[in-house]
Amino acid sequence: MAAAYTLYGSFLSAPTYKVGLMFALCGLDFDYRHIDLAKGQHKSPDFLKINRYGQVPAIVHRGFNMCQANTILEYIAEQTGKFAPANAEDRQRIREWLVWESDRLEPGINRSRFFERFAKPDQAVVDYHRKWAEMGLEVLNDLLDGKQVLVGTQPTIADIAVFGVVAHMAEAKFDVTAWPHVKAWWDRIAALPGFKLPYDLLPRTDKDAA
Repeated sequence: MAAAYTLYGSFLSAPTYKVGLMFALCGLDFDYRHIDLAKGQHKSPDFLKINRYGQVPAIVHRGFNMCQANTILEYIAEQTGKFAPANAEDRQRIREWLVWESDRLEPGINRSRFFERFAKPDQAVVDYHRKWAEMGLEVLNDLLDGKQVLVGTQPTIADIAVFGVVAHMAEAKFDVTAWPHVKAWWDRIAALPGFKLPYDLLPRTDKDAA
């Protein structure tokens, strides 16, 4: 029997990992469909019916398809009640983190990672994006000083979204120990039941839930 959720993504994709991590931490089974980005499967007519933007990830839940990782996290939190805001104020703070992460943290880390793994442009371009990543990590480190989680007293989708990016920082040649509050927070997230790192969580081929 098919799982209620199907995740379409790539094991190389930080946004795909965010959604996979949410499923894992919630204890939700999901079917997985690998989208080969190198072969352009994300631009195929069949996939564009699922995600009109031609990006990963996307999910289908009981016939309803949706895209954009951070909005998917919100949807799953609403469906399950897990990693959800405790009140209206926390909901607003979580949304602020989701926007900040996608605007100020993810671009620098993900592009620096891309340059290390796949294609290195002029050094000036590399340096620009590394500086952008470092500024984001400094802000994150400062805001975690004296805090266990990003919002409230329990982990929320804000933590999952931000961790989904930070989890790939080593591939961008950033050492998490340079930001001690980020490292301590990393360890707390990694201790949550169901936690897995990206390459332990996401398959490289299609896989149905057990």
